[in-house]
Amino acid sequence: MKFAPCLALRVAVLVFVPVCGALAAEELKLVRIGNPIGGHIHPAACISSKGTLVVTYGHVNHRDLRLTRSTDGGATWSEPKPFAPTVGKTYYPGSLTTLRDGRLLHAWNRWSEPTNEKEPRSVLYSLSADDGVTWSEPKPFPRDEKTPSIIRHPIVELAANQWLLPLSDRTLVFDPATGASQPFGDGRAHGLVPIVRTPKGTFVSGAGLRSTNAGKSWQTIANFPNLKEQGWRHEMVCLANGWLLASEILGPGVGGERIRYVLSRDDGVTWSEVFEYYNPGRAIGGRACPRTVQLDASNMGVIFYDVEPKQAGGPGLFFLRIPIAKLGREATSRTAP
Repeated sequence: MKFAPCLALRVAVLVFVPVCGALAAEELKLVRIGNPIGGHIHPAACISSKGTLVVTYGHVNHRDLRLTRSTDGGATWSEPKPFAPTVGKTYYPGSLTTLRDGRLLHAWNRWSEPTNEKEPRSVLYSLSADDGVTWSEPKPFPRDEKTPSIIRHPIVELAANQWLLPLSDRTLVFDPATGASQPFGDGRAHGLVPIVRTPKGTFVSGAGLRSTNAGKSWQTIANFPNLKEQGWRHEMVCLANGWLLASEILGPGVGGERIRYVLSRDDGVTWSEVFEYYNPGRAIGGRACPRTVQLDASNMGVIFYDVEPKQAGGPGLFFLRIPIAKLGREATSRTAP
């Protein structure tokens, strides 16, 4: 994948961080891409068909949702700017997805009224045809006006105009052309967890379930990472080579002390390896809410936040580029935390 020329305005600073001893500092460089004030920072991330990385995050809790872009694989980033459709309105962070036709889909959560912070929440979405520079007028996803409906994970594009929506209250297949929707598979609600489809067509749910028949039936996955308890926080992604990665945050307190991937290399059947990528040697400030995207055939990148005020530069939102070969080479056996 070829990256476009760098943007004129850059604010990123490269910082080496202490990660687990097996990782050489010169290989993994933490890039600061934002300086959030606090609250629900909860980033979302995607990469366009042209190689542009797009990230949204909460700069000020529920009041200032910002967007930043990188055209050089995450080395440098544009100055974070307010996401235009939410300016002057309240929000709760959502997700980003790259569609097959190259458009970007940003889905976020609105409160019961444009400027309050009261339930029930529901989901709006907007599309970009220019790598996140401009966005269409927001439209709503289906909702029950009496029930909170929240999104935090990318959709799964099943086919043209068939979007699998992992909403907190329902798991739906939505047609954006008509506005119609129907339950996915056997109709169960998976909750606020990620759902991914592997290259073999298998669906894996963050609820610890696996389906090989388009969701018509599901099997429980043994020793699956605990994504469901804090589904808004954790992630699961599938790489182009079929590897599945689920987030796991270890340690006491609100933010824990270490972040790692739990890996499956057999289409989601077993989850027996881990790869630790962030260990600052102290408590992590905040929930981190990592979000991973595959950059090209050889690399992936993860966005997360750490709001520890005493770290260099203070609270920050960070990007870490990880070679996929390193992930495969240095993954270790999974043991109890």
